[in-house]
Amino acid sequence: MGFKISFYTIAAVAVMSALSMPASVVANQSDCASSYDAKTDYFPDKVQVKYNSGFEITYKNNAKYISNKISGETYVLHQCGTPVPDDVKATPANSLQVGDWTKVMAVPATKVALDSAPASAIIEKLNAQDSVAASYKFFAVTSACMQKELANLPRVEQTYGTPSARRRRSNSMGNSLARRVSYDLTKDDLQWTFTTYGMSDPRSVAVNPESATDMLGKAEWIKFVAAFYNKEADAEKLFDQIESRYNSIKKSAPKTEKTVGMARYNKVANGTIVSWTIDQPQQWLVQGIADAGMKAHSGDTATYSDVNDFYKAVSGWDVLIDTSIEPLPHGGATIPQWENISNGYKFGSDKTVESLPFFKASAIYRSDLISSYQNATDYNEHLQVQPDDLLDDLVKIAKADSGADDTKWYRNLPNKVSVDWVSSSDCKN
Repeated sequence: MGFKISFYTIAAVAVMSALSMPASVVANQSDCASSYDAKTDYFPDKVQVKYNSGFEITYKNNAKYISNKISGETYVLHQCGTPVPDDVKATPANSLQVGDWTKVMAVPATKVALDSAPASAIIEKLNAQDSVAASYKFFAVTSACMQKELANLPRVEQTYGTPSARRRRSNSMGNSLARRVSYDLTKDDLQWTFTTYGMSDPRSVAVNPESATDMLGKAEWIKFVAAFYNKEADAEKLFDQIESRYNSIKKSAPKTEKTVGMARYNKVANGTIVSWTIDQPQQWLVQGIADAGMKAHSGDTATYSDVNDFYKAVSGWDVLIDTSIEPLPHGGATIPQWENISNGYKFGSDKTVESLPFFKASAIYRSDLISSYQNATDYNEHLQVQPDDLLDDLVKIAKADSGADDTKWYRNLPNKVSVDWVSSSDCKN
């Protein structure tokens, strides 16, 4: 028995099918959703973590699940205008739990506070400065334009809650008391604070590129911050550019036998130098030094009370990266200059000093070339998320015969390269 399907029947079926399909979202939204469909993928733009960055991110319909392995926190970000997933339980704001917090937040970010220099640098890269509405009262940056921005914004305080929060110890040695610290965001109706460490605060987000274990993993924290702004597409583009340039610079690096070491002199406020310490670079810097065609000094951290013992320990170094602090007589500290370095390491006309490879090659550096009058250095800011520029500095150091003085962050001390002091008046855009 035959039958006919009319045009109107086909049209009706098509309409019903369209109504039963989830609404399509072609890009991550910059504002709140006007409706909710449980089957809709609200985040078609996604990021992928490729390196040892220290965080993981997964997506499911209207939520992003970010695990910060460094701070031990989980952030569940749901598209604003849509509900929190049923299976998510946020750690209560009054919880006595220390660590392992689950924090639930609606995105995208529109009004945040800053207490993280790397987050500040990333926000600028994402062109999201307008979202910054406050900062912690002691927070300082090197970026001229961010200095100008923050100068006109409120400063938030940290508050201390109950001292009865207990810290769990894995060694079964018992519990120790820990004070709860949080940011007071109530006055300005702020969403959360980007900070640098895990906190028992439901409205804080730890940003930790300094703890990534490889160079490009540091740059992936651009993806981390971007997820809070629904700017994954921008983050992927920025990261791809950094990754491509990094690998290009790596290919051009010389193959040298230079050894790079980190050290500091230890001076007390009255000017007395009490010892000299060899420090060990973090794993990401070891990798960067290797990618620049050099090798990092290996060994344990060691302190010497006799400068000649120190000279013997560093006698094989071709490059010295200084990490000293120059104390002021009445408290505080300042950035050491070449005169301070010479005095601190007792450099003089001694034959032992003159035989040190890094001294003969004028290869003594500090990472404070870009600094602000607020005692901030760009080492803690842009350097932490721009490993391509950092590698470029290291390659220049590797190639130099008498000290590199065309670097971005590493200041050559024997050549008396001046600190580039940055203030808000330097903002051009």
